[in-house]
Amino acid sequence: MRPSFRMFSLGILRRQRHSLAYAEILLTRASPVIFTVFLALAAAGKYMLVLRSDGGGDLLGADIPKSLILLKGENPYSTQPWAAPYPPFFLVVLGGIIRLTTSNALSGQVPAALISRNIMVAGILADISTAAMIFLTLRARGTSGLQLLVPASIFLLLPSISITPYFFFHSDVFGYTILAGSLLAYEKRRSFLGSLMLGLSAIFKIHPLLAIPLMMVWLVRRDGLRRTVPSIFGASTVTGAGLVAPLFLPGYSGTVFGFNLSTGFGNGTGSFSVMDLFYGVLPSSLHISFDPFALNQLWVLATAALFVAALGYIWVHARTLSSVDVILIGLLVWLIPLRQLYTHYVVWAMVPFLARGRALQSVLAGGLLELANTMAVWSWNTPPNPLPAMNTAYGFFVTSLVYFALNTTALVCAVKTHTRASQPIYEPSSGLERRFELSS
Repeated sequence: MRPSFRMFSLGILRRQRHSLAYAEILLTRASPVIFTVFLALAAAGKYMLVLRSDGGGDLLGADIPKSLILLKGENPYSTQPWAAPYPPFFLVVLGGIIRLTTSNALSGQVPAALISRNIMVAGILADISTAAMIFLTLRARGTSGLQLLVPASIFLLLPSISITPYFFFHSDVFGYTILAGSLLAYEKRRSFLGSLMLGLSAIFKIHPLLAIPLMMVWLVRRDGLRRTVPSIFGASTVTGAGLVAPLFLPGYSGTVFGFNLSTGFGNGTGSFSVMDLFYGVLPSSLHISFDPFALNQLWVLATAALFVAALGYIWVHARTLSSVDVILIGLLVWLIPLRQLYTHYVVWAMVPFLARGRALQSVLAGGLLELANTMAVWSWNTPPNPLPAMNTAYGFFVTSLVYFALNTTALVCAVKTHTRASQPIYEPSSGLERRFELSS
């Protein structure tokens, strides 16, 4: 009786495993169709939001005017320099979109709302492209089933990524696409192309800058110095052309570097950095003030310490880390101590985090991002606001702690699971797969 019962139990377990394997295979095979449906639904939903939004102050009051100045052949850093403190490539991309989508944009007779709407429609295409490249990166990494669908779908469907940006539009969405393209190129072993695109993403917005040297170290450790020289040359050339060469433009250095080195923005109620502890909380509670230069030194030292630690870790674990993990670590090293932080900055790190193909971790990170973004909306006192007390230095700091928890959780996930993304539960050449194909 006992052997028979044991054999019966083992038979049930074996059939269950086979059923799960078949379900996994079916879901993986159907994933392109399912994901295409998600893409269409997300695009339609975003477009409906675009029809109900003017894009917000950053787009109307900063990005568009500065891009139009550049299109006229004038220096965009000569007037109101901190209105759009971004590298020239950012304004070139936005200006190109305006040129392609809005005729007579330079005539001064085209309503700003029309230009804004055209840019947001282009942003929808960029969002869709980013999600598609995350999906393709996951397929290239060999993920399957829910590990394939869930992370890519989170980028499409999570409200803080897919809905909020179309009420308060931020042109970072075009940078996400460039970054996602670099992830896909690296995963396809196109290191030179990946390095060029990573460099382009860094000169669009500075956030991926520290990921570049970390990736070059990873490539040297993986492929050797001789094979990595083209990638080093490509990334260095792009970065130098986009960040260093524009130094001849009057006002550029004071705009880009001056803005990023300023402190105390909003006295702790301007963004969601952990530095709000020194900008608002301690001055409010203890009535003490901190020297801006000392706070800048603290920020730079914290960033440098994280970077050196990441450099050492990648040097030691290069053989087991993936390119996606390395880029994620580089972004988090920049974002965790950053002196000014918003949701659309954090989404830069969410792109490689989701491309790792860990469904449960992606859900956890998505939940933390949604909580942080909701608290941020309350902190901005956007009606209806159930917690008006959030619109204080303490409310901003509490919100910043949630962002900090999200970023540190992502960093822990990256360094703790330094293996390739989850592999399929079946091998294409296995008997199970062949039996499934025969039965189909």
